[in-house]
Amino acid sequence: MPDQTVKVTFTSPSTFAFDPETVPMTAAGKINFHRDPGSSTWTFVSINSLPSTQFTSTLTGNGSEITVNDAHSSTGDFGYTVTVNDATGNHTSQVANITGTTPPMIRNL
Repeated sequence: MPDQTVKVTFTSPSTFAFDPETVPMTAAGKINFHRDPGSSTWTFVSINSLPSTQFTSTLTGNGSEITVNDAHSSTGDFGYTVTVNDATGNHTSQVANITGTTPPMIRNL
């Protein structure tokens, strides 16, 4: 299942939603993160906590999208956070423990 899409919803100051929360990948490919709704004024800044040996990211569309390239060099669950920016500054999604067992995550099968 290469080339997946994740819709990210953000409501200031700290409410994030990811659809889907878990992205299954069966081979190398891209995960495209989009603002939801597309008319939102916040922008992506970064995706965090993914191992750099397997994942790289690129901002596109002036921050309206972020693409994560997954080399699929190892299997497992990889948790992440997302940082976005709006009129009040940067905001990072929070998870209790970035261990890969708590969504949102990328699941390499």
